[in-house]
Formats: sequence, C-alpha cells, structure tokens
Amino acid sequence: MSGINHILDMAARALLSEQAGLEVTGHNVANVNTPGYSRQRVNLETASPLPSPWGPLGDGVKVQGIQRAFDPFITARLDEKTAAFMEYQARKAFLDQVAALFNETNEAALTDRLSAFWASWHDLANNPAGSAERQTLQQNALSLCETLNFQADRLALERSSLEQQVGPLLHEINAHAARIAQLNGEIQAAEAGGQLANDLRDQRQMELSRLADLTGIRYYTSGDGLINVNLVNGTSLVQGVRSWTLDFSEGADDSLAIFWNGPNGLRENITASLSGGKLAALLAVRDSLIPSYQQNLDQIARELIAAVNSLHTQGVGLDLFASATGTYAVIDPDLPLGSSGLTFGDRIVDGSLEILVERNGFLLASSTIAVTPDLTLNEVVNVINNDPNLGGLVTASLDGNRLKISTNQASDTLGFVRDSSGILLALGLNTFFAGDKAYTLAVNPWVLENPGLIAAGRFDATGARAPGDNRNALALAALENAPAGPDGLTFAQAYRRLVTDIGLETERAGQEALFYQKLVDQLTQMRDAVSGVSLDEELANLIRFQRAYQAAARLISVADELYQTLLALKR
Repeated sequence: MSGINHILDMAARALLSEQAGLEVTGHNVANVNTPGYSRQRVNLETASPLPSPWGPLGDGVKVQGIQRAFDPFITARLDEKTAAFMEYQARKAFLDQVAALFNETNEAALTDRLSAFWASWHDLANNPAGSAERQTLQQNALSLCETLNFQADRLALERSSLEQQVGPLLHEINAHAARIAQLNGEIQAAEAGGQLANDLRDQRQMELSRLADLTGIRYYTSGDGLINVNLVNGTSLVQGVRSWTLDFSEGADDSLAIFWNGPNGLRENITASLSGGKLAALLAVRDSLIPSYQQNLDQIARELIAAVNSLHTQGVGLDLFASATGTYAVIDPDLPLGSSGLTFGDRIVDGSLEILVERNGFLLASSTIAVTPDLTLNEVVNVINNDPNLGGLVTASLDGNRLKISTNQASDTLGFVRDSSGILLALGLNTFFAGDKAYTLAVNPWVLENPGLIAAGRFDATGARAPGDNRNALALAALENAPAGPDGLTFAQAYRRLVTDIGLETERAGQEALFYQKLVDQLTQMRDAVSGVSLDEELANLIRFQRAYQAAARLISVADELYQTLLALKR
C-alpha cells in the first residue's frame, strides 16, 4: 500500500526506531563508569518493501534488535590471565609479610645475634673465670633464642592467618558460582522470546570475572545461551542452573585439603589440581613455602643445638653438678636409646662416657661406662648404680623418663668427661641449649641459674681442671666459621641462604605478577575497545539519532500538510 498513510506509517516507525537509538545511547552514557558493562547498540534494518505498480516500494526502517558489543574470546583470555595475575599478586603480598620477619636491617637481625653469641665465647675464652663474660654470654644466648623463637612463632601465625582466610574465600567462590547459575536461569527465561538479555549477560560475565580472581576457571556457552563453568582440572562448578560447592578440612599433616561437593553426595579432593587465583596462592604459601621455611629454620636451630651441646658436654665449668637432670625424655625407658624418641638419639654411637666425682674440690672417683645405641635408659641407670667405682657416691634415677644423676653426699659434686658416644647430647646432660627446633630453642635453666656451670674449660687426662682453662670456650667460638651448619655451611651462611631463598621467591612472585599485569592491561584495552563506552562516540550518536528523529517528525508534518491540501480541494 502506498500513499499518505504509508508515509505516516514509515515516519511513525522511524520515530520509534530513532527513539530506541536515543534510549540505548542514553543507557550507554549512564553506564559509562559501571564495571563490567558492555556497550549496546540498536540494530536497524530496512523494512521489507511493498509491491507497487512501479516495482518494490521501500517501507522504511525497523528495529531488528539491541546488540551487546562483546568479544567472548578476548574476555575468556582476560579472565584466564587475570586468574594468573591474582595468584602471583596474592603470593607476593603473602610473601612480603613472611620476608618482613627476616629483615636483616633491623636491630634484632639474627645474623647480628649469632655474631654476638660467638663473640661472647671469644670473650669468655679470654677470661674463662670472668663473671661479667659469663653473664654477657647468658644474655646474648637468650637474645639469640628469642629471635629464633619469634621468627618460628610468626611463621606459625602467618600459616594460621592464611588458614583463617580459606573459609571466607571458599564461601565467596560458592556464592559467585550460585549467582552464575541463578543468572543462567534468569537469562534463559528472559531470552525465551528470542531477544538477548544484554544486561543480565553483563552481570553474569562480571560474576565470572570475580570468580576468576579467586580461582582458575574455564567456561563455555551451551547452545541455549547458558554458561557452564569448570575448574582448571575439569571439575564442574556450574552446570546450567545448578552449581556445586567447595569446602575444606585440615589433614593430619596440618595441610589443607579442598573438597568439591558434587551431585548425589559425591565428594572429591581437588587440592592438587587447583591453579590460578587467590586460592591457589594461599594454599601454595601456607602448605608449601612457609613449611619449607619453617623446616630450614628448624634445621638451623637443630644443628646449632647439636654443635654447641656436643662441645659443651666435653667441657667443664667453674663448678660441678650436685645433681644433673637431662633435658630430653625418652618415650619408653625400656626402648633402645637410638629408637626411643630422643631428638638426637640418632647421634648415639658405640663409645664410652666417663663420670667423675669430686669431694671438697678434689677428685674422689671416676668410672668409664660403655655406651651403645641399643642400650636402654633403664639399663643406663642400672649400669651407673651398680658401677663398682661410683657405687655409694652417686645415684641414677628416672625423672619423667629423663636421666637424673645425683651425688649422695652434700660435699660431693660430679662431672662428665670424654663422651665419645654422644649420649650426653642425646639425653641433654651438661648441655648449653635445650629444645629441638627454632620455636623451642632455649638456654638450659641450670646455665641461667648458675653461670659457673658454663663449660669454658676441660678436664685434663688426670681428671684435674683449672679455672683458667679456655680450651672448650675456644672450640665453641670456632663454631662461628666452622662448616657445622646444614649442608656443610656455617650457621650464618645457612641463615643467609634461607633469607635469600625467601627474597628470591618473593621477587619471582612480583616479577610474575608484573608480567601478567601487563597481559591483563593489554587484554583489558582490547576488551574496552570492543565493549567500552566512548562518550565522544555516544555524543555523536545522540546528535545523529536526534537529527533522524527530527527528520521523521518533519516527515509526519509533511504528510499532514498533504492531507490538509487534499481536504482543501473538497471545500
């Protein structure tokens, strides 16, 4: 049909079409700063022509639909790289906190405490009978222990802090997955008429991007417009309008296990296959990196205890013991010492130990006891108590599964010499340090109570001792530069290696984060070039649609004038 009515019909549809263009442009301008919003545009197309005597006659314009400017390939790549970026960024943040514990520029640096400890042994060697030197050694040893205790404690607290973040993080992942499934249903219902639910799709994509910040995901669109989401190992997180949840539990080895809760009560441990996002970084730092740092720090402390105590047990102080109790207990006094749970039980070898008894400062008796790793603690007690030279002078007993040796006379004291078996180290007799790792490292209480028991000298071959003897103090001071630490390093070198490892791991995480940040920025620019709102372009569109609207309105005016002309002919 042609004629004036046709002109009015085309003009009316043109008004509606250009109005739709103005409304969509206004929607774009309003959401220029809305995160995750994708620019929309009206798709106009020529209406089907009408037959006429002169051939097909144009029927104006019609709105084909409103299209969302979106590139799924770029966005999927962006989410993938974002997950990697967030993993390394979170790892860098977590490791920065760990590295701060090993800051060697502050006054409490462990290397400085170690140097002061060794210097105290040098000072004591210069004046073995000096009270001030012994007190200084006590204080420097306490400071060394406090520093190692503090670092071990803070590492444990860092692990605990990370664990406290796992629950809320998994709750957030589950919430995003549930929201995606919900939006799938809403989109399916909204698009039942054949038109795209653009704003709902933007909301769903925003949820996917937020989910990628937390854990690595892969997603794909099914034929009906729904999005299915999998973890990087293929485990389904969202399937259509259904979502599955994640939770965690702490294992016997103190590591965290992440579980996927699927249909029909299916529960699967997916910890090893997680990758990307903050969750992967949290698990890697808590259950891999920090435990390795704890292990290295404990190894340094353990070797320090063993090295110092091994030498200290060979020496003698200004005073001897009226009673000596070991610091390490066995789990069962009837088990062989080498397998009875002693921290340094593996260092007991076939050898011997000599015990001396003095009365009023003069050697009264001595006896050498044969030792093997197969000896039980009860057997050690019996051997000492039944020794013909020591019988009646000393009494050996058990004190909480620890060996205790006491003199029977108030005027008597006892000492230890020439231990070639390592039993004194293993049982903690005549030792300087107590503990078995960084957190438990401490100065033996009797060293603090009586600094005269610090073994700066040694017995000679006759069992005599001189107050000015400094041989043991010199041997202990020499440990500073001896390869007595882990892997044949000095203790300072071993600690510096640990600090370096932490620094390098932190730096590597930062470099990886920077690398992926650049990729994310590049992909973000590519996405924004497609989906982002340009105010300049939208303002141009406003003018274009406004002019077209005005032209359509003018067309209606022209059609009206044509009608008026026709009506005037009848009058």
